Amino acid sequence: MNRKVLIFNLILIPLAVLSGWSLSKATLIGKVGIHILHKELTFLNSWWKGALFIWIVWVILELVQFSIWKRVSRKMNLIIQSLLLVLALVGLYYTYLDFRTFSHRLLGERFHIGGYLFWIVWILISAFFVSLNKGKDNPELADV
Repeated sequence: MNRKVLIFNLILIPLAVLSGWSLSKATLIGKVGIHILHKELTFLNSWWKGALFIWIVWVILELVQFSIWKRVSRKMNLIIQSLLLVLALVGLYYTYLDFRTFSHRLLGERFHIGGYLFWIVWILISAFFVSLNKGKDNPELADV
């Protein structure tokens, strides 16, 4: 396995823990709102469940983007990964706007940091696959 990919994946684990911990730190009013109105999100009250969920989503995104990187030409990869990067930026922006509404503002800033971190890491995943080269620079990945 390529050293860059391995190191990148090792960095995702503490970021997922940080995101899960942050999402579990909603304010008391926010936790009550989640418990009453959004029971499907009660797993976010536990830091490790939130971290595991976030990490699994990131791994799925990474696998999808890796398969795109592996199957398409360099130019097409740049286009697709850039579109995914823009999609993540749009998600970050709309998450910011959503957290400015009254009801989501009650969740607290620590909760918001976990939401922002999700999108920031997806941006990093996209940037990673934009910068990853095939061929002579990465002979381990050339045959993948």
